Order: sequence, then C-alpha cells, then structure tokens
Amino acid sequence: MNRKTPFEEHLFRDAVFREMFASNFSRVVRYVEGQTSNRAVAEDIAAEVFRVAWQKLDPEEPFGLPWLIRTAIHKTRDYQRREYRGARVMATLSLLTAVSGTGVSNLDRLALHEAMSKLSENDLQIVRLTYWDGLTAGEVALVLRMKEGAIWTRLHRARAQLRAALLEPVKAGSHE
Repeated sequence: MNRKTPFEEHLFRDAVFREMFASNFSRVVRYVEGQTSNRAVAEDIAAEVFRVAWQKLDPEEPFGLPWLIRTAIHKTRDYQRREYRGARVMATLSLLTAVSGTGVSNLDRLALHEAMSKLSENDLQIVRLTYWDGLTAGEVALVLRMKEGAIWTRLHRARAQLRAALLEPVKAGSHE
C-alpha cells in the first residue's frame, strides 16, 4: 500500500485542480459570456465556479466540463436575479418618488437613481430595508445575518456615498 503524506495529497489535489482549470476556464468563460454579453462578468462568474470546484474537489474524481457548465448556469442565474432585483428596486424607487407628492423634480429623481445604482448590492439592500421597508438596524441585521454595528457602518457609508454623488456638480457636456 502506497499511502500519500498530507503534503503529497495537497500537491496532487493542487495539480488536478490546475489541470481542470487550464482545460476548462476559457470554455466556462465563453459559455457565461454568451449568457451575459459581458466579458468581465463572465470572468467573475467563472472564477466563482472554480472557487466552488476547489471547495468540492475530489482529486480522484475531478469535475468535468458538464459539471462546471451546470454550476456556471446556476451562478449565472444568481447573477441575473441580482441584476433583476436591482433594476426592480430602482424602478420601485422611481415610482415611489413619482407618486409621493414630495415635489421632487424629474432631474432629482434621475440623480437619485444614478447615485443608488452606484451602491453595492449589499449597501443598496441595507438602504432599501431601512428607508423603504422601515426596518430598524437591528431588524436589518437579523434579515441579512450581520451584526447591528456592521449595519450602522454600512448604512453610514452608503449615505455618505449617496450624499457625495448627489452633491457632485454636473459637468456641462459630459456624457457618461
């Protein structure tokens, strides 16, 4: 019986993963890019697929392309759901602002929409849960499984980011 040391097992697992990565990464990226039409997003999702593969890898039975593509399908759907939810939040925000009767101008609504689109998904969710759903920081912490202090910190940073974006002067003739 030729038993491997833990170090040899680690080297073997690493070599198997490297081969799997070298053989399949570009194909997974190409698949995801076909679904998202965005190379950078495709590379991020493919990296996530291979992170999962590394966590679950049995070097004696490495994953083939079908498993990697199936995982990419799930990760791509997760990405598309997040994008859809973000777009829905922005649409809801615009609708709420439009019907609230607060006298907010269309230009101000557009500026708020743009500023909120720059927030991370987590920060946007914290802002939404706090201001649109009326949850306390403690309740948001329970929903997102975070510490209340972290919610306050993230909310403070998100508000500062929104404030900076809304107070940023518009440059004449700039089209971003």
